[in-house]
Amino acid sequence: MTSSTSCSSSVRIPLAAALAVACLAACATARPPQASESGDARPRPRVLVLPPENLATGTIASREVIFRLEQMVVLAGADVIGGERLDEYLAKYRIRYTGGVDPVAAKAAREEMGADAVLVTSVLLWSGGTPQVAVVSRLVSTADVPAVLWMDGYARTGDDAPGIFSLNVVGDPEVLKSEALKKLSLSLEAYLTRGARPEMCSGGGWWRPRIAYRARPDERQVASIAVLPFVNETRRRSAGEILALEFAWQLANADGFRVVEPGIVRDELLRRRIVMEDGVSLDQARTVSVTLDADLVMAGYVYDFDEGGTPLSNFSAMVIDRKTGRVVWESTSYDKGNDSETLFGLRRVSTTALLTCRMAREVVDGMTGKRSIPSR
Repeated sequence: MTSSTSCSSSVRIPLAAALAVACLAACATARPPQASESGDARPRPRVLVLPPENLATGTIASREVIFRLEQMVVLAGADVIGGERLDEYLAKYRIRYTGGVDPVAAKAAREEMGADAVLVTSVLLWSGGTPQVAVVSRLVSTADVPAVLWMDGYARTGDDAPGIFSLNVVGDPEVLKSEALKKLSLSLEAYLTRGARPEMCSGGGWWRPRIAYRARPDERQVASIAVLPFVNETRRRSAGEILALEFAWQLANADGFRVVEPGIVRDELLRRRIVMEDGVSLDQARTVSVTLDADLVMAGYVYDFDEGGTPLSNFSAMVIDRKTGRVVWESTSYDKGNDSETLFGLRRVSTTALLTCRMAREVVDGMTGKRSIPSR
């Protein structure tokens, strides 16, 4: 689990070049390249935009989210595959779960839809009243073994850092939704054009694990890692999936890791008839690690995930080395959104999603040795 600035995970190849090597030869139905403003013929990647996975506590305006996601892809410089063709694809292959891409779905998207990649989005918050928006999106290749190409997210409420006289409070949910769209589209465009990797969530000493253990790092410069759904011991629906998603996001943008597409993880768990509603246990994690073809497997437990009032996140995380079967990382994290708050609400974290993201960042930094760890 050592990090390396020269390893392949720290260099992102633009999508067009990466897919030309991996799978564009198989995309016989893809449209011909379009001309750029300078007159050069450059292919525009074709992205199949899946309906969002709803990990929020209530219903979401799915059509509105899809429309905004398609806008995001177009602004980033890619072509969208959606509408009736998407409906036909979902119906033909009986795809009901849209929170990941398994090998069968990837192959169908490539060969029948001409898609170079699939956009997968999970919605954690999407509500009015006090505006709340939290989404995580990732671009997944349509190769025989789907791979995470790009992953980024956004989380904010209207009363983040209200400031003096609450001048910074946002009362219109459209403002946050537009801000999320702009932030993700710029990040995706940077990846498509330059292979740029998104930034990880901002960390800081406030969010370090309370207890942590790290084994001596091995010699691998890049380790593939599968993140399993955490065991959910809270009343919050889908808290285990949210924890896994937050960690996958941070690991995908950290040096030294290659994240296994969560859709492949889910497919393997279903094949082994491991119930995912409440996550998986440590013993089950050891079992599935053998068939996931991952060097490392992350699992854990989430004890608190409170979104009302002051955000609270409390979880433990474990990383198992497939080769030795040993636990090479173990930590416990417990934080509240006001732990770093200063005068006038500055530095306050108002969403549990963002709080958990920052805590996950600190865990990942501890795993790679970028951050010192507390003693037991």
